[in-house]
Amino acid sequence: MATTFELDTSDYLGIDHSAFRDDMLALALSKPSEYFQLRKNVLASVNKNAVANIYKIYYNLLTKGTDPADNLVLRGDFEAGLAKETIDKFVPRYPKQKVNEFALGASETIDKIAEDAIEILLPRGYEDIAKERSSTKGKADMIK
Repeated sequence: MATTFELDTSDYLGIDHSAFRDDMLALALSKPSEYFQLRKNVLASVNKNAVANIYKIYYNLLTKGTDPADNLVLRGDFEAGLAKETIDKFVPRYPKQKVNEFALGASETIDKIAEDAIEILLPRGYEDIAKERSSTKGKADMIK
């Protein structure tokens, strides 16, 4: 069975995203305080979830060998029938000060990634967007 690989040209060319950016520009220019409140809310939501989750993932993994729901991840079929003392050998018990250093580093990285994602959606410098749109429109008008 042949699989067709057909692109959505609106998506590929960013046409729909461009419309979204226009809407956000209109909001930023007409109601800057609402725009920045929206940006603040989205950033807080994404950062809070992403940063807290990544910290917990690495903290649990490195200290207990579990996922955030406390399911043992350092396990396998080999553990069936093993004594609890033997299974306990698979708990990493990495020093907590080193775990905190590692998990906080991962959290800082995720925080930066989240900030970059929000900057794509809701740029901080909306004046730059206005200049960009004016420049693009001016270039388009020159082509006509």
